[in-house]
Amino acid sequence: MLHKVCLINDDGPLSQGLLSLADSLKSRVDLIVVVPDGQRSATGKALTFNRPIRFTRECAMDGYTLIAHDGMPADSVVIAQYFAKDIALFVSGINSGANVGYQSILTSGTVCGAIEAAIRGFPAIAVSQEGHSDEWFTPSGSKTDSQYVCQFTNRLIDLVLQLGMPKGVDVLNLNFPHEIKKTTRLVITKPTSARMVNEVERRMDPQGSPYYWIRGIEIEPRPGTDAHEVLVNGNVSLSPFTVEGVSDALIDLLRDFVRPLSF
Repeated sequence: MLHKVCLINDDGPLSQGLLSLADSLKSRVDLIVVVPDGQRSATGKALTFNRPIRFTRECAMDGYTLIAHDGMPADSVVIAQYFAKDIALFVSGINSGANVGYQSILTSGTVCGAIEAAIRGFPAIAVSQEGHSDEWFTPSGSKTDSQYVCQFTNRLIDLVLQLGMPKGVDVLNLNFPHEIKKTTRLVITKPTSARMVNEVERRMDPQGSPYYWIRGIEIEPRPGTDAHEVLVNGNVSLSPFTVEGVSDALIDLLRDFVRPLSF
């Protein structure tokens, strides 16, 4: 009996990364694809509580079922959990653009969709590949050949389905460089804090009214981090993420810190 796997993303049903990964998975697992019906990049872990969610597409594809909805990426997890029973694993991606560093991890709909799954008790893998910035927020995403990305992701999926997640790990954040070379290797990494610094740019619209655009400016990543391995060294980065990230040692430190304030 095949494991049931749910594939989600934040780019929508036309994403080439999503379609390539679904095509590579459909004969290996019992696959369901649940995605927002359009671009929802950088929406983090937002859930839709203030309006109805509507399915805009529900159909049988070649080898899997596809549901597209007008909600947010994390809504896909809630929807999948309601309609599909016995899900063994959530996989989110393939995202167009690397999600490296906590700044991106906690902003990305791709990674936060996986985090939403982990919060609900499911193992989850987020998959991203660096691409050209003009492809980051388009419905079809990157046009880069994702054959190697799919092959390696399938191997990681098989490993997780066979052995489960490593102890204490809730989400695996997998990032590929834009170009896979013979020298490319897998590196286990810690996320950097931020990939970019943000600036607010004042612009004028055609009617002469001002508007503001938040720009991201790349910064040099620290060696040994996920961003450095992917963006500088051209390696594949795999980082663990835990939902309950506060250790007992930190609790003890904080308890000592606030002792003068105790009631």
